[in-house]
Amino acid sequence: MDVLLTQKQVLEWMNISRLTLLRWEEKELVHPIRLESGHRRYRKSEIEQLLGLEITNTDNVNCVIYSRVSTKKQQNTGNLERQTNRLKAYAENKDYNVIEVYEEVASGINENRRQLNRLMKKVAKEDVHIVLAEYKDRMARFRYNYIERYCNSHKTKIELMEKKEDQSLNEEMTEDMISIITSFSARLYGQRGARKIKYQIEKLNNDK
Repeated sequence: MDVLLTQKQVLEWMNISRLTLLRWEEKELVHPIRLESGHRRYRKSEIEQLLGLEITNTDNVNCVIYSRVSTKKQQNTGNLERQTNRLKAYAENKDYNVIEVYEEVASGINENRRQLNRLMKKVAKEDVHIVLAEYKDRMARFRYNYIERYCNSHKTKIELMEKKEDQSLNEEMTEDMISIITSFSARLYGQRGARKIKYQIEKLNNDK
């Protein structure tokens, strides 16, 4: 028996607007069940199928991998390579067909990342079923929901290898916060003042 969802459950689960859901109904992409009370109920399987989230044959699942570290230092010590290898092993265990790997050295707060933009263009072609990443923060420090909503709109699911983030990500968070402060300092005090403030922050952090 199919699971029935309320309108609110569908909106929260798929992170879409009520208007989007109503448009799907107008186009007859979904067929809600009308109760005697007038309320709608939606078949979970139908919503999953619409967004390409129901995957029964993993032999035909096209997967792209996104791995990211914040600094060159992390890349040089092998963190990026190890992260990518973990994701490849996970995908292989799931029998996913890895069609592209995107590796990035950039801050998680940077919204104009080259490899992330390439990934989004790939998703737009609608031949990707799974975007595989290690944690949410690998995709974006902030506004992850927007990326997830974009992928869902192109019938792509973001799959996270780990639900609980590693404590080592605190180092990346620190780097990101330093980047934010440096950026604002540059606007207020110029590049020289920003470098001085960045040096003082890093010194305080290293002295802990």
